[in-house]
Amino acid sequence: MKIIAISLTATALLLAASLTSFALARPDKAGPVLEGKDHPILLQRMVVTATLLPS
Repeated sequence: MKIIAISLTATALLLAASLTSFALARPDKAGPVLEGKDHPILLQRMVVTATLLPS
């Protein structure tokens, strides 16, 4: 039982540590712009929504 409790605690800590980066991300901040060969490239996260296709 002790090993199971330690394993669950370690898993919870790893999950919390991995989710922290998403919590600290600021979506309202503009992404950096790189000068491309023909046009500038905007590096920013995008939110994509998907809808079902009609059958």
